[in-house]
Amino acid sequence: PEPAAAAKARQPQPQPREIADVAKGDFHSLGPANAAVTLTVFSDFQCPYCARFADMMRKQVLPASGGNVRLVFRYLPLSMHPWARASAEAAACAYQQKNEYFWSFHDFFFDQQRELTPASVRQQTLDHAHGIAGLDQAKFQKCLAQEGGKALVERELAFGNTNGIEATPTVFLNGKQTEVVAP
Repeated sequence: PEPAAAAKARQPQPQPREIADVAKGDFHSLGPANAAVTLTVFSDFQCPYCARFADMMRKQVLPASGGNVRLVFRYLPLSMHPWARASAEAAACAYQQKNEYFWSFHDFFFDQQRELTPASVRQQTLDHAHGIAGLDQAKFQKCLAQEGGKALVERELAFGNTNGIEATPTVFLNGKQTEVVAP
Protein backbone atom coordinates (compact mmCIF):
# COMPACT_ATOMS: atom_id res chain seq x y z
CA PRO A 1 0.00 0.00 0.00
CA GLU A 2 1.02 3.52 -0.80
CA PRO A 3 1.85 5.84 2.14
CA ALA A 4 -0.92 8.33 2.87
CA ALA A 5 1.33 11.32 2.11
CA ALA A 6 2.16 9.98 -1.35
CA ALA A 7 -1.49 9.27 -2.09
CA LYS A 8 -2.44 12.78 -1.00
CA ALA A 9 0.30 14.28 -3.18
CA ARG A 10 -1.15 12.51 -6.23
CA GLN A 11 -4.62 13.92 -5.64
CA PRO A 12 -5.44 17.28 -7.19
CA GLN A 13 -5.09 19.92 -4.51
CA PRO A 14 -7.72 22.67 -4.26
CA GLN A 15 -6.62 26.08 -5.42
CA PRO A 16 -6.02 28.54 -2.62
CA ARG A 17 -8.92 30.94 -2.23
CA GLU A 18 -8.27 34.62 -2.91
CA ILE A 19 -10.21 37.41 -1.26
CA ALA A 20 -8.64 40.69 -2.31
CA ASP A 21 -10.41 42.79 0.31
CA VAL A 22 -10.05 40.36 3.23
CA ALA A 23 -7.97 42.88 5.21
CA LYS A 24 -9.52 46.12 3.97
CA GLY A 25 -11.59 47.97 6.50
CA ASP A 26 -11.55 48.78 10.17
CA PHE A 27 -10.16 45.57 11.63
CA HIS A 28 -8.16 44.73 14.72
CA SER A 29 -4.57 44.85 13.60
CA LEU A 30 -0.97 44.96 14.71
CA GLY A 31 1.85 46.28 12.61
CA PRO A 32 2.01 49.08 10.08
CA ALA A 33 -0.91 49.54 7.67
CA ASN A 34 1.56 49.73 4.77
CA ALA A 35 3.49 46.55 5.68
CA ALA A 36 4.73 44.47 2.78
CA VAL A 37 2.97 41.40 4.21
CA THR A 38 -0.51 41.30 5.66
CA LEU A 39 -1.60 38.15 7.45
CA THR A 40 -5.34 37.99 8.03
CA VAL A 41 -6.49 35.31 10.45
CA PHE A 42 -10.04 34.11 11.01
CA SER A 43 -9.89 32.89 14.56
CA ASP A 44 -11.81 31.53 17.54
CA PHE A 45 -10.67 32.28 21.10
CA GLN A 46 -11.50 28.74 22.24
CA CYS A 47 -9.62 27.00 19.41
CA PRO A 48 -6.33 25.49 20.65
CA TYR A 49 -4.73 25.75 17.19
CA CYS A 50 -5.67 29.42 17.07
CA ALA A 51 -4.00 29.93 20.45
CA ARG A 52 -0.77 28.39 19.18
CA PHE A 53 -0.91 30.45 15.99
CA ALA A 54 -1.52 33.65 17.98
CA ASP A 55 1.35 32.87 20.34
CA MET A 56 3.71 32.26 17.42
CA MET A 57 2.65 35.50 15.73
CA ARG A 58 2.97 37.66 18.84
CA LYS A 59 6.19 36.18 20.20
CA GLN A 60 8.12 35.20 17.08
CA VAL A 61 6.86 36.48 13.73
CA LEU A 62 5.91 40.08 14.53
CA PRO A 63 8.99 40.85 16.65
CA ALA A 64 11.30 39.39 13.98
CA SER A 65 9.55 41.06 11.04
CA GLY A 66 11.14 44.47 11.43
CA GLY A 67 7.79 46.15 10.82
CA ASN A 68 7.23 44.34 7.53
CA VAL A 69 4.23 42.30 8.72
CA ARG A 70 0.74 43.41 9.62
CA LEU A 71 -1.55 40.99 11.46
CA VAL A 72 -5.30 41.41 11.01
CA PHE A 73 -7.71 39.53 13.30
CA ARG A 74 -11.21 38.52 12.15
CA TYR A 75 -13.76 36.72 14.32
CA LEU A 76 -14.96 33.23 13.49
CA PRO A 77 -16.27 31.76 16.76
CA LEU A 78 -17.26 28.18 16.04
CA SER A 79 -20.58 26.88 17.35
CA MET A 80 -18.88 23.81 18.84
CA HIS A 81 -17.01 26.06 21.30
CA PRO A 82 -19.44 27.10 24.06
CA TRP A 83 -17.71 30.31 25.24
CA ALA A 84 -16.10 31.42 21.97
CA ARG A 85 -18.96 33.71 20.94
CA ALA A 86 -19.17 35.45 24.33
CA SER A 87 -15.42 36.09 24.30
CA ALA A 88 -15.54 37.43 20.73
CA GLU A 89 -18.33 39.83 21.64
CA ALA A 90 -16.44 41.00 24.74
CA ALA A 91 -13.29 41.59 22.69
CA ALA A 92 -15.39 43.54 20.18
CA CYS A 93 -16.67 45.72 23.04
CA ALA A 94 -13.10 46.42 24.10
CA TYR A 95 -12.15 47.27 20.51
CA GLN A 96 -14.89 49.90 20.41
CA GLN A 97 -12.79 51.84 22.89
CA LYS A 98 -9.30 51.16 21.54
CA ASN A 99 -7.46 48.65 19.34
CA GLU A 100 -4.94 48.00 22.14
CA TYR A 101 -7.74 46.97 24.51
CA PHE A 102 -8.85 44.34 21.99
CA TRP A 103 -5.32 42.88 21.90
CA SER A 104 -5.26 42.68 25.68
CA PHE A 105 -8.40 40.53 25.56
CA HIS A 106 -7.01 38.58 22.60
CA ASP A 107 -3.99 37.56 24.61
CA PHE A 108 -6.03 36.97 27.77
CA PHE A 109 -8.54 34.63 26.13
CA PHE A 110 -5.84 32.61 24.41
CA ASP A 111 -3.59 32.49 27.48
CA GLN A 112 -6.46 31.48 29.79
CA GLN A 113 -8.13 29.10 27.35
CA ARG A 114 -7.83 26.07 29.62
CA GLU A 115 -9.17 27.88 32.68
CA LEU A 116 -12.19 29.48 31.02
CA THR A 117 -15.59 27.79 31.00
CA PRO A 118 -19.02 28.88 29.79
CA ALA A 119 -19.93 29.57 33.43
CA SER A 120 -16.76 31.56 34.23
CA VAL A 121 -16.03 33.48 31.05
CA ARG A 122 -18.16 36.53 31.89
CA GLN A 123 -16.70 37.05 35.37
CA GLN A 124 -13.15 36.41 34.20
CA THR A 125 -13.72 38.86 31.35
CA LEU A 126 -14.86 41.51 33.82
CA ASP A 127 -11.92 40.74 36.12
CA HIS A 128 -9.50 41.13 33.22
CA ALA A 129 -11.16 44.38 32.16
CA HIS A 130 -10.51 45.86 35.61
CA GLY A 131 -6.79 45.37 35.06
CA ILE A 132 -6.67 47.33 31.80
CA ALA A 133 -5.50 50.89 32.45
CA GLY A 134 -7.61 53.43 30.58
CA LEU A 135 -10.49 51.10 29.70
CA ASP A 136 -13.77 52.83 30.59
CA GLN A 137 -15.27 50.15 32.83
CA ALA A 138 -18.82 51.52 32.79
CA LYS A 139 -18.82 51.81 29.00
CA PHE A 140 -17.39 48.30 28.64
CA GLN A 141 -19.95 46.78 31.02
CA LYS A 142 -22.77 48.63 29.26
CA CYS A 143 -21.55 47.29 25.91
CA LEU A 144 -21.56 43.74 27.30
CA ALA A 145 -25.02 44.13 28.84
CA GLN A 146 -26.47 45.56 25.63
CA GLU A 147 -24.65 43.01 23.41
CA GLY A 148 -22.78 45.85 21.72
CA GLY A 149 -20.23 43.51 20.16
CA LYS A 150 -22.79 41.13 18.71
CA ALA A 151 -23.36 42.95 15.39
CA LEU A 152 -19.64 42.99 14.56
CA VAL A 153 -19.25 39.29 15.34
CA GLU A 154 -22.32 38.48 13.25
CA ARG A 155 -20.93 40.47 10.30
CA GLU A 156 -17.67 38.57 10.56
CA LEU A 157 -19.50 35.22 10.69
CA ALA A 158 -21.60 36.22 7.65
CA PHE A 159 -18.45 37.22 5.74
CA GLY A 160 -16.85 33.89 6.63
CA ASN A 161 -19.92 31.93 5.59
CA THR A 162 -20.27 33.85 2.32
CA ASN A 163 -16.64 33.11 1.51
CA GLY A 164 -16.63 29.46 2.58
CA ILE A 165 -14.45 29.97 5.64
CA GLU A 166 -15.47 27.24 8.06
CA ALA A 167 -12.41 26.37 10.13
CA THR A 168 -10.00 28.15 12.42
CA PRO A 169 -7.40 29.35 12.08
CA THR A 170 -7.91 30.25 8.42
CA VAL A 171 -5.09 32.51 7.27
CA PHE A 172 -4.71 34.75 4.25
CA LEU A 173 -1.33 36.07 3.12
CA ASN A 174 -1.84 39.31 1.18
CA GLY A 175 -5.35 38.18 0.30
CA LYS A 176 -4.51 34.60 -0.70
CA GLN A 177 -5.42 31.73 1.59
CA THR A 178 -2.44 29.86 2.89
CA GLU A 179 -2.11 26.59 4.76
CA VAL A 180 -1.31 26.85 8.45
CA VAL A 181 0.79 24.25 10.15
CA ALA A 182 0.37 24.49 13.90
CA PRO A 183 3.68 24.77 15.75
